[in-house]
Amino acid sequence: MILLADVALAGALLLVMAGFVREDDVTRGHGLLPAWMIRAAGLAEPVVGAAVIAAWVVGDPGRHVWGAAAVWHTALAGYLAVLLRARGRVPCGCLDGVSPVSPLKIVIGGLWAAASAMMAAGTVSLPEDVVVRLTHLAVAGFVTLLVVVAASVSSVSPRRRIR
Repeated sequence: MILLADVALAGALLLVMAGFVREDDVTRGHGLLPAWMIRAAGLAEPVVGAAVIAAWVVGDPGRHVWGAAAVWHTALAGYLAVLLRARGRVPCGCLDGVSPVSPLKIVIGGLWAAASAMMAAGTVSLPEDVVVRLTHLAVAGFVTLLVVVAASVSSVSPRRRIR
């Protein structure tokens, strides 16, 4: 069950990272959200992620911050689903201005929402030892890296072979 915490932590780490590298101009170009909401999301996203990470590091169950992360990831997955349906495979603006929205990104957002919701429900007990918690944070960082690479690779269309 502790792997569930690693998945949820990976989602929190991605929120922090996305808060610094997201492309708000791309999101504005979608024409689906008002500008004030995009600006507010850009401020709130890293705060939610950092609050989850801080609660984990100090050993606080932080159910309210896990709940906020679950809501955030649910909203993100919903937005990506609407974006894919309304605009097709356009750049989503999550981590860069070029990788398109895809069903894989929607599924990943849903998985992070579910994992965060389970953490908010207290399904997983936090490890007592701070070194163990920090080790899990490092594992979550690796998972985050794998997910970002997988999402980027999945967005690249295969080239046709020339004979």
